[in-house]
Amino acid sequence: MILEYIKVDNTREFIDLDIDLQVKEDWISLDSKNKVEFIKKFLWAFYNNQKIVLFDTNHKQLLNYYQNNNINKIKNIDTISDNHRVLFFTSGSSGFPIGAFKTRQNLEQEVLILKDLIKNYKVKRVVVSVPFVHIYGILTGLLLPWLLEDVTLIVKDDFLPYELLQEASKRDTLVITTPIFIKALNKLNEDKSLKSNLFISSTGPLHTDDVNTFEKKFQTDLMQLFGSTETGGIAYKFSSSSKWTPLKKVNISSKNDKLSVNSAFLSSHILNEQVVKLEHPFTTEDIINLNENGFDLLGRSNKLIKIAGKRISSAQIESILETIDGIEVAIVELVYKKELLRSEQIVITIQAKQKIKKQIIKNKINENFGVLTIPFNVNYVDKINYSAMGKKVLFNKN
Repeated sequence: MILEYIKVDNTREFIDLDIDLQVKEDWISLDSKNKVEFIKKFLWAFYNNQKIVLFDTNHKQLLNYYQNNNINKIKNIDTISDNHRVLFFTSGSSGFPIGAFKTRQNLEQEVLILKDLIKNYKVKRVVVSVPFVHIYGILTGLLLPWLLEDVTLIVKDDFLPYELLQEASKRDTLVITTPIFIKALNKLNEDKSLKSNLFISSTGPLHTDDVNTFEKKFQTDLMQLFGSTETGGIAYKFSSSSKWTPLKKVNISSKNDKLSVNSAFLSSHILNEQVVKLEHPFTTEDIINLNENGFDLLGRSNKLIKIAGKRISSAQIESILETIDGIEVAIVELVYKKELLRSEQIVITIQAKQKIKKQIIKNKINENFGVLTIPFNVNYVDKINYSAMGKKVLFNKN
Protein backbone atom coordinates (compact mmCIF):
# COMPACT_ATOMS: atom_id res chain seq x y z
CA MET A 1 0.00 0.00 0.00
CA ILE A 2 1.22 3.49 -0.92
CA LEU A 3 0.06 6.38 1.25
CA GLU A 4 -0.60 9.70 -0.51
CA TYR A 5 -1.37 12.66 1.75
CA ILE A 6 -3.14 15.79 0.52
CA LYS A 7 -2.06 18.75 2.66
CA VAL A 8 -4.13 21.81 3.59
CA ASP A 9 -2.63 23.77 0.68
CA ASN A 10 -3.56 20.83 -1.63
CA THR A 11 0.05 19.87 -2.28
CA ARG A 12 0.70 16.13 -2.13
CA GLU A 13 3.23 13.99 -0.38
CA PHE A 14 3.97 10.26 -0.50
CA ILE A 15 4.50 9.04 3.04
CA ASP A 16 6.97 6.46 4.27
CA LEU A 17 5.06 4.09 6.57
CA ASP A 18 8.13 2.92 8.49
CA ILE A 19 7.99 3.73 12.20
CA ASP A 20 9.67 2.30 15.26
CA LEU A 21 7.88 2.39 18.60
CA GLN A 22 8.15 0.38 21.79
CA VAL A 23 5.50 -2.22 22.55
CA LYS A 24 3.97 -1.79 26.01
CA GLU A 25 2.02 -4.33 28.03
CA ASP A 26 -0.69 -1.80 28.91
CA TRP A 27 -3.54 -0.45 26.80
CA ILE A 28 -2.43 2.82 25.21
CA SER A 29 -4.23 5.58 23.33
CA LEU A 30 -2.85 6.71 19.97
CA ASP A 31 -2.38 10.46 20.31
CA SER A 32 -2.13 11.73 16.73
CA LYS A 33 -2.34 15.23 15.30
CA ASN A 34 -3.41 14.20 11.80
CA LYS A 35 -4.47 11.21 9.72
CA VAL A 36 -0.98 10.43 8.45
CA GLU A 37 0.49 10.25 11.93
CA PHE A 38 -2.44 8.10 13.04
CA ILE A 39 -2.09 5.67 10.12
CA LYS A 40 1.61 5.12 10.76
CA LYS A 41 1.11 4.59 14.50
CA PHE A 42 -1.94 2.35 14.13
CA LEU A 43 -0.48 0.00 11.52
CA TRP A 44 2.71 -0.36 13.55
CA ALA A 45 0.81 -0.95 16.82
CA PHE A 46 -1.79 -3.31 15.31
CA TYR A 47 0.71 -5.58 13.60
CA ASN A 48 3.05 -5.58 16.61
CA ASN A 49 0.22 -6.68 18.94
CA GLN A 50 0.11 -3.48 20.96
CA LYS A 51 -3.20 -3.05 22.83
CA ILE A 52 -4.83 0.14 21.50
CA VAL A 53 -7.61 2.42 22.77
CA LEU A 54 -9.29 4.43 20.00
CA PHE A 55 -11.70 7.32 20.47
CA ASP A 56 -12.45 10.76 19.10
CA THR A 57 -10.45 13.19 21.27
CA ASN A 58 -12.85 15.99 20.22
CA HIS A 59 -15.53 14.23 22.26
CA LYS A 60 -14.77 16.06 25.50
CA GLN A 61 -16.79 13.77 27.78
CA LEU A 62 -14.97 10.74 26.44
CA LEU A 63 -11.60 12.47 26.61
CA ASN A 64 -12.24 13.42 30.25
CA TYR A 65 -13.32 9.86 31.01
CA TYR A 66 -10.13 8.44 29.53
CA GLN A 67 -7.90 10.96 31.29
CA ASN A 68 -9.58 10.33 34.66
CA ASN A 69 -9.74 6.52 34.43
CA ASN A 70 -6.93 4.06 33.90
CA ILE A 71 -8.31 1.58 31.36
CA ASN A 72 -5.75 -0.97 32.58
CA LYS A 73 -7.36 -0.92 36.04
CA ILE A 74 -11.03 -0.78 35.07
CA LYS A 75 -13.16 -3.26 37.00
CA ASN A 76 -13.12 -6.75 35.44
CA ILE A 77 -10.47 -5.84 32.85
CA ASP A 78 -8.72 -9.11 33.68
CA THR A 79 -11.78 -11.09 32.49
CA ILE A 80 -11.05 -10.43 28.82
CA SER A 81 -8.52 -12.66 27.09
CA ASP A 82 -5.08 -11.37 26.21
CA ASN A 83 -5.73 -11.63 22.46
CA HIS A 84 -7.99 -8.55 22.52
CA ARG A 85 -6.06 -5.78 20.81
CA VAL A 86 -8.33 -2.80 20.05
CA LEU A 87 -10.88 -0.97 22.20
CA PHE A 88 -13.30 1.06 20.06
CA PHE A 89 -15.94 3.45 21.39
CA THR A 90 -19.40 4.11 19.97
CA SER A 91 -20.27 7.64 18.87
CA GLY A 92 -22.43 8.23 21.94
CA SER A 93 -25.38 9.49 19.87
CA SER A 94 -27.80 7.64 22.17
CA GLY A 95 -26.00 8.22 25.47
CA PHE A 96 -22.48 8.05 26.85
CA PRO A 97 -20.22 6.06 24.49
CA ILE A 98 -19.82 2.33 25.13
CA GLY A 99 -16.49 0.63 24.50
CA ALA A 100 -16.20 -2.60 22.51
CA PHE A 101 -13.12 -4.84 22.74
CA LYS A 102 -11.97 -6.50 19.50
CA THR A 103 -9.42 -9.17 18.73
CA ARG A 104 -7.22 -9.05 15.65
CA GLN A 105 -9.17 -12.05 14.41
CA ASN A 106 -12.48 -10.13 14.72
CA LEU A 107 -11.16 -7.41 12.44
CA GLU A 108 -9.06 -9.45 10.03
CA GLN A 109 -11.83 -11.95 9.27
CA GLU A 110 -14.24 -9.13 8.45
CA VAL A 111 -11.74 -7.38 6.18
CA LEU A 112 -11.21 -10.60 4.21
CA ILE A 113 -14.96 -10.81 3.63
CA LEU A 114 -15.14 -7.14 2.59
CA LYS A 115 -12.30 -7.78 0.14
CA ASP A 116 -14.27 -10.65 -1.39
CA LEU A 117 -17.35 -8.40 -1.74
CA ILE A 118 -15.48 -5.97 -4.00
CA LYS A 119 -13.47 -8.56 -5.96
CA ASN A 120 -15.22 -7.62 -9.22
CA TYR A 121 -13.84 -4.08 -9.03
CA LYS A 122 -10.30 -3.31 -10.16
CA VAL A 123 -9.29 -1.09 -7.26
CA LYS A 124 -6.07 0.89 -7.72
CA ARG A 125 -6.88 3.89 -5.51
CA VAL A 126 -8.76 4.18 -2.20
CA VAL A 127 -10.01 7.62 -1.13
CA VAL A 128 -11.16 7.94 2.49
CA SER A 129 -13.32 10.79 3.84
CA VAL A 130 -14.04 9.21 7.24
CA PRO A 131 -12.00 9.47 10.46
CA PHE A 132 -9.96 6.42 11.41
CA VAL A 133 -10.76 6.30 15.14
CA HIS A 134 -14.09 4.50 14.62
CA ILE A 135 -14.45 0.87 13.59
CA TYR A 136 -15.86 1.63 10.11
CA GLY A 137 -12.88 3.88 9.34
CA ILE A 138 -10.36 1.28 10.53
CA LEU A 139 -11.96 -1.67 8.72
CA THR A 140 -12.75 -0.16 5.33
CA GLY A 141 -10.53 2.91 5.27
CA LEU A 142 -7.29 1.41 6.53
CA LEU A 143 -7.19 -2.39 6.93
CA LEU A 144 -9.00 -3.05 3.64
CA PRO A 145 -6.54 -0.96 1.54
CA TRP A 146 -3.68 -2.57 3.45
CA LEU A 147 -5.01 -6.02 2.52
CA LEU A 148 -5.52 -5.00 -1.12
CA GLU A 149 -1.77 -4.27 -1.10
CA ASP A 150 -1.19 -2.90 -4.61
CA VAL A 151 -3.23 0.29 -4.12
CA THR A 152 -2.64 3.93 -3.26
CA LEU A 153 -4.47 5.20 -0.18
CA ILE A 154 -5.35 8.90 -0.58
CA VAL A 155 -6.21 10.82 2.59
CA LYS A 156 -6.79 14.42 3.59
CA ASP A 157 -7.61 15.61 7.09
CA ASP A 158 -10.84 17.27 5.88
CA PHE A 159 -12.27 16.71 2.40
CA LEU A 160 -14.83 19.11 0.98
CA PRO A 161 -17.50 17.46 -1.24
CA TYR A 162 -16.12 18.90 -4.49
CA GLU A 163 -12.60 17.75 -3.50
CA LEU A 164 -13.89 14.24 -2.85
CA LEU A 165 -15.56 14.21 -6.27
CA GLN A 166 -12.33 15.38 -7.85
CA GLU A 167 -10.45 12.43 -6.33
CA ALA A 168 -13.26 10.02 -7.23
CA SER A 169 -13.09 11.14 -10.86
CA LYS A 170 -9.99 9.04 -11.48
CA ARG A 171 -10.50 5.50 -12.74
CA ASP A 172 -10.55 2.38 -10.56
CA THR A 173 -11.15 4.31 -7.35
CA LEU A 174 -12.83 3.01 -4.20
CA VAL A 175 -14.34 5.79 -2.08
CA ILE A 176 -14.99 5.17 1.62
CA THR A 177 -17.51 7.72 2.85
CA THR A 178 -20.76 8.41 4.76
CA PRO A 179 -24.37 9.39 3.97
CA ILE A 180 -23.66 13.08 4.60
CA PHE A 181 -21.11 13.09 1.77
CA ILE A 182 -23.40 11.14 -0.59
CA LYS A 183 -26.13 13.74 -0.02
CA ALA A 184 -23.64 16.59 -0.43
CA LEU A 185 -22.35 15.14 -3.72
CA ASN A 186 -25.94 14.92 -4.96
CA LYS A 187 -26.26 18.68 -4.47
CA LEU A 188 -23.16 19.56 -6.48
CA ASN A 189 -23.89 21.22 -9.80
CA GLU A 190 -21.83 18.65 -11.66
CA ASP A 191 -22.61 15.30 -13.28
CA LYS A 192 -19.83 12.83 -14.06
CA SER A 193 -19.49 9.26 -15.22
CA LEU A 194 -17.62 7.24 -12.59
CA LYS A 195 -18.41 3.83 -14.08
CA SER A 196 -15.23 2.06 -13.04
CA ASN A 197 -15.51 3.17 -9.40
CA LEU A 198 -17.29 2.03 -6.26
CA PHE A 199 -18.54 4.07 -3.31
CA ILE A 200 -19.03 2.48 0.10
CA SER A 201 -21.20 4.26 2.68
CA SER A 202 -21.95 3.39 6.29
CA THR A 203 -22.96 4.83 9.72
CA GLY A 204 -26.62 5.17 8.67
CA PRO A 205 -28.95 3.89 5.90
CA LEU A 206 -29.55 6.18 2.94
CA HIS A 207 -33.01 6.99 1.66
CA THR A 208 -33.83 5.27 -1.65
CA ASP A 209 -34.21 8.64 -3.40
CA ASP A 210 -30.69 9.66 -2.35
CA VAL A 211 -29.25 6.40 -3.71
CA ASN A 212 -31.12 6.64 -7.02
CA THR A 213 -30.10 10.27 -7.51
CA PHE A 214 -26.47 9.45 -6.75
CA GLU A 215 -26.16 6.46 -9.06
CA LYS A 216 -27.94 8.26 -11.91
CA LYS A 217 -25.94 11.46 -11.46
CA PHE A 218 -22.55 9.73 -11.40
CA GLN A 219 -23.30 6.44 -13.22
CA THR A 220 -21.51 4.52 -10.50
CA ASP A 221 -22.17 1.80 -7.92
CA LEU A 222 -22.96 2.41 -4.27
CA MET A 223 -22.68 -0.25 -1.58
CA GLN A 224 -23.99 0.34 1.92
CA LEU A 225 -22.67 -1.46 4.99
CA PHE A 226 -24.70 -1.99 8.13
CA GLY A 227 -23.32 -2.81 11.56
CA SER A 228 -22.25 -1.35 14.87
CA THR A 229 -19.18 -1.04 17.05
CA GLU A 230 -20.24 -3.99 19.20
CA THR A 231 -21.32 -6.29 16.35
CA GLY A 232 -18.87 -5.30 13.65
CA GLY A 233 -20.30 -5.65 10.16
CA ILE A 234 -23.71 -7.30 9.88
CA ALA A 235 -24.99 -6.87 6.32
CA TYR A 236 -24.61 -5.06 3.02
CA LYS A 237 -26.67 -4.01 0.03
CA PHE A 238 -26.05 -2.52 -3.41
CA SER A 239 -27.97 0.30 -5.07
CA SER A 240 -31.54 1.01 -3.93
CA SER A 241 -32.42 -2.52 -2.82
CA SER A 242 -34.46 -2.56 0.38
CA LYS A 243 -33.09 -5.96 1.40
CA TRP A 244 -29.93 -6.26 3.48
CA THR A 245 -27.85 -9.40 2.86
CA PRO A 246 -25.90 -10.74 5.86
CA LEU A 247 -22.13 -10.83 5.47
CA LYS A 248 -20.45 -14.22 5.42
CA LYS A 249 -19.86 -15.60 8.93
CA VAL A 250 -22.87 -13.61 10.21
CA ASN A 251 -25.99 -15.45 11.41
CA ILE A 252 -29.11 -13.39 11.97
CA SER A 253 -32.50 -14.05 13.51
CA SER A 254 -35.44 -12.04 14.81
CA LYS A 255 -36.29 -11.74 18.49
CA ASN A 256 -39.46 -9.76 19.24
CA ASP A 257 -39.00 -8.12 15.81
CA LYS A 258 -35.48 -7.05 16.81
CA LEU A 259 -32.37 -8.09 14.92
CA SER A 260 -30.36 -10.75 16.73
CA VAL A 261 -26.76 -11.32 15.59
CA ASN A 262 -24.15 -14.01 16.09
CA SER A 263 -20.95 -13.70 14.11
CA ALA A 264 -17.19 -13.97 13.97
CA PHE A 265 -16.96 -10.18 14.38
CA LEU A 266 -19.01 -9.81 17.56
CA SER A 267 -17.24 -8.42 20.64
CA SER A 268 -17.00 -10.83 23.54
CA HIS A 269 -16.84 -7.96 26.07
CA ILE A 270 -17.86 -4.31 26.23
CA LEU A 271 -16.86 -1.44 28.51
CA ASN A 272 -19.87 0.19 30.18
CA GLU A 273 -18.40 1.71 33.38
CA GLN A 274 -16.87 -1.73 33.91
CA VAL A 275 -15.98 -4.63 31.64
CA VAL A 276 -19.10 -6.67 30.90
CA LYS A 277 -19.45 -9.94 28.96
CA LEU A 278 -21.61 -9.43 25.88
CA GLU A 279 -24.42 -11.93 25.41
CA HIS A 280 -24.19 -14.07 22.28
CA PRO A 281 -26.29 -13.93 20.17
CA PHE A 282 -26.56 -10.17 20.66
CA THR A 283 -29.98 -8.56 20.20
CA THR A 284 -29.79 -5.05 18.80
CA GLU A 285 -32.39 -2.27 18.99
CA ASP A 286 -32.98 -2.53 15.23
CA ILE A 287 -36.49 -3.54 14.14
CA ILE A 288 -36.48 -5.78 11.06
CA ASN A 289 -38.67 -7.82 8.77
CA LEU A 290 -36.82 -11.10 8.30
CA ASN A 291 -37.16 -12.62 4.83
CA GLU A 292 -35.46 -15.19 2.64
CA ASN A 293 -31.69 -14.62 2.54
CA GLY A 294 -31.86 -11.27 4.31
CA PHE A 295 -33.97 -8.64 6.03
CA ASP A 296 -35.61 -5.24 5.63
CA LEU A 297 -34.48 -2.70 8.18
CA LEU A 298 -37.34 -0.64 9.59
CA GLY A 299 -35.25 1.43 12.00
CA ARG A 300 -34.17 1.73 15.61
CA SER A 301 -36.84 0.72 18.11
CA ASN A 302 -36.72 4.15 19.76
CA LYS A 303 -36.81 5.97 16.40
CA LEU A 304 -39.86 4.40 14.76
CA ILE A 305 -43.06 6.37 14.32
CA LYS A 306 -46.39 4.77 13.48
CA ILE A 307 -48.16 6.59 10.65
CA ALA A 308 -51.29 5.20 9.01
CA GLY A 309 -50.61 1.83 10.66
CA LYS A 310 -47.05 1.60 9.27
CA ARG A 311 -43.82 1.83 11.24
CA ILE A 312 -41.69 4.57 9.68
CA SER A 313 -38.14 5.38 10.77
CA SER A 314 -37.40 8.94 11.78
CA ALA A 315 -34.51 8.91 9.27
CA GLN A 316 -36.96 8.31 6.41
CA ILE A 317 -39.09 11.25 7.53
CA GLU A 318 -36.01 13.45 7.84
CA SER A 319 -34.96 12.66 4.26
CA ILE A 320 -38.41 13.55 2.95
CA LEU A 321 -38.56 16.82 4.91
CA GLU A 322 -35.13 17.82 3.58
CA THR A 323 -36.61 17.83 0.06
CA ILE A 324 -38.87 20.77 1.04
CA ASP A 325 -37.53 23.99 -0.44
CA GLY A 326 -35.81 25.99 2.30
CA ILE A 327 -35.16 23.12 4.71
CA GLU A 328 -31.45 22.34 4.93
CA VAL A 329 -31.32 19.73 7.73
CA ALA A 330 -34.05 18.07 9.82
CA ILE A 331 -34.07 15.90 12.94
CA VAL A 332 -37.24 13.98 13.83
CA GLU A 333 -37.80 12.53 17.31
CA LEU A 334 -40.68 10.75 19.01
CA VAL A 335 -41.00 12.00 22.58
CA TYR A 336 -43.31 11.00 25.40
CA LYS A 337 -44.93 13.57 27.68
CA LYS A 338 -47.13 12.46 30.54
CA GLU A 339 -49.02 15.75 30.59
CA LEU A 340 -50.37 15.25 27.06
CA LEU A 341 -53.75 13.61 26.52
CA ARG A 342 -51.94 11.48 23.97
CA SER A 343 -48.55 10.75 25.48
CA GLU A 344 -46.45 10.63 22.31
CA GLN A 345 -45.54 13.66 20.25
CA ILE A 346 -43.27 14.22 17.25
CA VAL A 347 -40.67 16.94 17.68
CA ILE A 348 -39.15 18.20 14.42
CA THR A 349 -36.02 20.31 14.67
CA ILE A 350 -35.09 22.19 11.52
CA GLN A 351 -32.16 24.15 10.18
CA ALA A 352 -33.72 26.26 7.44
CA LYS A 353 -33.34 29.42 5.40
CA GLN A 354 -36.76 30.55 6.57
CA LYS A 355 -39.65 29.24 8.66
CA ILE A 356 -41.87 26.72 6.91
CA LYS A 357 -45.63 26.54 7.47
CA LYS A 358 -46.60 23.53 9.61
CA GLN A 359 -49.23 22.55 7.06
CA ILE A 360 -46.56 22.23 4.34
CA ILE A 361 -44.60 19.88 6.61
CA LYS A 362 -47.70 17.85 7.45
CA ASN A 363 -48.74 17.63 3.78
CA LYS A 364 -45.29 16.35 2.84
CA ILE A 365 -45.49 13.60 5.47
CA ASN A 366 -49.06 12.72 4.42
CA GLU A 367 -48.04 12.47 0.74
CA ASN A 368 -45.29 9.96 1.44
CA PHE A 369 -46.43 7.95 4.45
CA GLY A 370 -50.18 8.42 4.96
CA VAL A 371 -52.24 10.68 7.20
CA LEU A 372 -50.32 11.90 10.24
CA THR A 373 -52.51 11.89 13.35
CA ILE A 374 -49.79 12.26 16.00
CA PRO A 375 -49.36 15.87 17.20
CA PHE A 376 -46.08 17.48 16.25
CA ASN A 377 -44.06 20.56 17.09
CA VAL A 378 -41.48 22.31 14.94
CA ASN A 379 -38.40 23.96 16.42
CA TYR A 380 -35.83 26.00 14.52
CA VAL A 381 -32.11 26.14 15.24
CA ASP A 382 -29.28 28.06 13.57
CA LYS A 383 -27.16 24.96 13.12
CA ILE A 384 -27.56 21.19 13.40
CA ASN A 385 -24.15 19.65 13.96
CA TYR A 386 -22.69 16.41 12.68
CA SER A 387 -20.47 13.97 14.55
CA ALA A 388 -17.07 12.92 13.20
CA MET A 389 -18.81 10.00 11.47
CA GLY A 390 -21.46 12.19 9.84
CA LYS A 391 -24.34 11.51 12.22
CA LYS A 392 -26.69 14.38 13.06
CA VAL A 393 -26.42 15.63 16.64
CA LEU A 394 -28.99 18.08 17.92
CA PHE A 395 -26.96 19.24 20.87
CA ASN A 396 -23.21 19.47 21.00
CA LYS A 397 -22.37 16.72 23.51
CA ASN A 398 -18.64 17.15 23.20
